Amino acid sequence: MIPRVIHTIWVGDESRRPDNCIATWRNKNPGWQLKVWGNKELAETPWVTSRHMQAMAQRELNGVADLMRWEILWREGGFVVDADSICQRPLEPWLFECDAMACWENEVIRPGLIAAGYVAAAPRNPFFAKMVQDLMNMPQVDDRMAWQSVGPLFLTECHRLYQYDRLTIWPSHFFIPRHFSSEARYGGRGHVFADQEWGSTLGTYDQLHKKAIAA
Repeated sequence: MIPRVIHTIWVGDESRRPDNCIATWRNKNPGWQLKVWGNKELAETPWVTSRHMQAMAQRELNGVADLMRWEILWREGGFVVDADSICQRPLEPWLFECDAMACWENEVIRPGLIAAGYVAAAPRNPFFAKMVQDLMNMPQVDDRMAWQSVGPLFLTECHRLYQYDRLTIWPSHFFIPRHFSSEARYGGRGHVFADQEWGSTLGTYDQLHKKAIAA
């Protein structure tokens, strides 16, 4: 089973960590444990892809978070969410009645691309074990943008390569009701569990941690 643990990752300048966003996950899901991974955990955990993390840290810190994300899922399981996401309603148990889950980034704007910001799995899931193994064997990952080499494109390519049929992929509006490239927002009556602030993509982290957010 997928453990009832919400993981979020923030490395770099901790004074800009969006604790206002992170707190919404704790407040709306009191039955879940919230675990925040930061600089201390990055430095002290024996990551198998540590050399890639060190290289990626010179290019994109969000790429370091992605590398940590896959190892956390493989080691501990649980639900990893982006630090710049805002929980809008309590998580439903049926979301996690599976071996692993994720959601699409946007079915219209980026069809077929699996988002990396909301992924859950049981510990030692074989698919995430293969992802970590593949990363460990790669000679380099900082030669491309992080979203390509270690983020959503990497996740999507692994899903296609290994044809892992136990990954439940939910609609994008469950966690990403607005894509960064459009002002349009999901307007249907379906479930919206979170909002995505796109802090890395839009470069808004200088202000995001100051934003007033309803808990």
